[in-house]
Amino acid sequence: MYAKIAELAPDGVDVFWDNAGRHHLEQTIPLLAHGGRMIIMAGLGATPVLPVGQLYTRNASLRGFVISNATAAELAEAATAINHLLARGILLSRIGTRLPLTEAARSHHLQEGTEPQRSRGRTVVLP
Repeated sequence: MYAKIAELAPDGVDVFWDNAGRHHLEQTIPLLAHGGRMIIMAGLGATPVLPVGQLYTRNASLRGFVISNATAAELAEAATAINHLLARGILLSRIGTRLPLTEAARSHHLQEGTEPQRSRGRTVVLP
């Protein structure tokens, strides 16, 4: 994945968002553009190696983000903005699996990767 990102963005990426908690900082920091940002929102117990020199020489930054710190008003504002982008077709969501409510437990197993077949994209549970 890192080689493909470097190939597609030879000048670096403006934002690298790690929401999986992998924290491969030694591979991701070099992918940042000058002034780029890396956002981390998972991996509470992780203790990755931080390549400080590669971070500061790019004038890059590393930020943490946890959605549970947001207020109800901030969450509502974000939901409104996201829904607006979805309705206009600007923000697209890839749906990988649709399941009836009776298979809600299976939807959790798909997301956790404990099913033999893993879902690619969002799993939508329908009433």
